[in-house]
Amino acid sequence: MKRALLLCLALPLLADIKQKVELGYFGTTGNTNTQSVTAAYRLTYKPDNTTKLHFWSDVLYATRHSKKSAERYRASLELKHHYKRPIFSYLNIGFLRNVFQGYNQQYSVNPGFGYKLYRSKRQHVNLLLGYEFRRNNFTHEPSENLHYIKGEIEHLYKFTKKNRLKTTLDFIENIQKSDDYEIYLESYLLLHIVKRFNFKLTFECKYDNLPPKGKKSTDTITKASIVYSF
Repeated sequence: MKRALLLCLALPLLADIKQKVELGYFGTTGNTNTQSVTAAYRLTYKPDNTTKLHFWSDVLYATRHSKKSAERYRASLELKHHYKRPIFSYLNIGFLRNVFQGYNQQYSVNPGFGYKLYRSKRQHVNLLLGYEFRRNNFTHEPSENLHYIKGEIEHLYKFTKKNRLKTTLDFIENIQKSDDYEIYLESYLLLHIVKRFNFKLTFECKYDNLPPKGKKSTDTITKASIVYSF
């Protein structure tokens, strides 16, 4: 029994585990006084050639003239299983806190299937389709449980082995209310610096056709950070 327990504890150490830490900072002084800090942690665990577990979390915090102007916390746990054909299944569990967008907490569960549309040495294109359940705890409205259909396109282009551009486009629509939909675009450029260090430039754009009360429909974020892989 003890040997079996020790073996279970040792398996993650023997498996293919990759980790990344991202840190970014942007500040201005003079006519405007702003401070912006970003941080992220990512872990990828492959128990075998067909299964991948990916966890990531990030924080965004910004001030303007000594007053908080942005604060966001996110986390995601995703399990993917690849089949012999170019089809894979996935399950994503997510968390969001962003009071500036109107969410005290947002919890989501998103199962679905994906299709590897195109594969080459330089480019990957994936199509994903699934269902998403959300629990929204708003800052100024009653909480809601919502059901969505979610579609996603992933495009990865490798300039070299260590330099790449990845773009993800999501579309999500409420099953019961067709005018309740969101579009989310994230694109990042990863450039190798030296050894385990990379420079990462990220752009995010989110459009919410029915945002929380008193909030704007469109939000954009641009981030620059240093990534350390281990």
